[in-house]
Parts: sequence; C-alpha cells; structure tokens
Amino acid sequence: MKALASDIDGTLIFNQQIKKQDKEAIEKYQKEHLFGVCSGRPRCALFDLEKLKLDFYILSSGAEILDKDLNIIQDFPMKKEIVQQIFNEYHQHAQIILQTGNADVFYTTLKEDYNPKLKVISSFKEVEHEIIYGISLVFKDDKITKKACLEINQKYQEVEGFQNRNSVDIVRKGCSKGTGIKIIKDHYRLEKIAGIGDSYNDLPMLKVVDTAFTFKTSPQEIKKQVHYCVNDIAEAIALLEVEK
Repeated sequence: MKALASDIDGTLIFNQQIKKQDKEAIEKYQKEHLFGVCSGRPRCALFDLEKLKLDFYILSSGAEILDKDLNIIQDFPMKKEIVQQIFNEYHQHAQIILQTGNADVFYTTLKEDYNPKLKVISSFKEVEHEIIYGISLVFKDDKITKKACLEINQKYQEVEGFQNRNSVDIVRKGCSKGTGIKIIKDHYRLEKIAGIGDSYNDLPMLKVVDTAFTFKTSPQEIKKQVHYCVNDIAEAIALLEVEK
C-alpha cells in the first residue's frame, strides 16, 4: 500500500475550500491507497476538511499523529513551563496560537479568525490545564519571522521552531512533519509515501518522503527540494499513478 500526505493551508485548502478536481482525484486515489494531511494545524482546526474522509492526520508539525478515527497513534506534548516562557516573551510582539489536544477550542491571542471554535486569551493561565502540542507565533512579515525563528532555536534547546511564511510553529525538539511521516509509514507498513507542500515548514516532510511535490508558484528554496513541481494535488496524483 502507498500513501500521499498533503499540507493543508495553501496546498489542499484555499479560502476554506477544496478544489473540485483535487477532491475527485483524492477520492479516486483512496480506492487503492491512503490520503492524509501533514500540517502545522492543531486538532481543533479541521472543520474545513469535513468533505474528505482522511486516512490519517499529522498535526501540530508532527507533535500529534492520529488515525482516521482521530485516535492517537503517537504524540509528543511540550513542557508547559517552556511554552509559558515563550508565550510571556513574545505575546507583546506577535499574535499567538496555542495548539492543544482539545478538539473543541481554538486558543489564540488573535482578535479575528475564521475558526468557529475560537477562544481569545490574554494569559497563559487560561490554557495551563490543557495538553499543549505546539505554540505558533504570527508576525508582520517574513523577515521578522525568520529572525524570530533563529532566536527561538538558539535560545530554547528543548524545542524546535519551523518558519511558515510569516509565522513560526514551535514544537518539542525532535518533532517535525518529517518525523510524523516516518511514524505513519511505519504504522501502516507503507511501501511508499509521497508528500506535497508549499511552504518552508513543509521541508522536513518533503525531504523524507519517497516522492516530493510542490507548486510551480512555491518559493525557490522549496522547489529545489522536490521531485516534481505541479499546479495542484490532482496533477500530483496523476504523476503518482504514472509511477506505478
């Protein structure tokens, strides 16, 4: 059996919608293989994926890995004291998203968001009762984000930050979309697993999959790391079918 793992935002979902041709191609692919997501999103942020029946979920940049029924295959919670330190250091300089195991609440300091489960917080004490898988910092532009990502990786030895355009997704050291891919491949005893993503935080996934895809519009750094540049997921699936 084979599988395809896809990033969500900007790869599978555009303006809260899945392209018709992608949905049809995915459903056809799933008749013989597995299709799942590999994302920086937390468990509570899956509301716009309801039109697809996914076979697995790699969430919070590899910190929470779930099967098709949302049961935990493997997870890697963060130490709360580390999350609190990062929250306190950056909450005046960035918008913050806290990624927890709670499927019903989306915790953030963002004042506006399209997630219907949104809960705006101003203090870490409001989430200290939750299992925390990740913390994301959203900045004004790519340059500030890159600098913050370097600072975090240098200062905090127990975590790892991944830049995603204008945000930094921070998880426990050793976690990444790449480690999530390896766990899924072992768990389902897959012959091969392919991956598709469009941003910097997808690099750990794209470097470990057997066949890597990105879009023709992706940053050059991403395009250098893949086997194929495509227009959409449907085209990637068509190429995978040719590989057979």
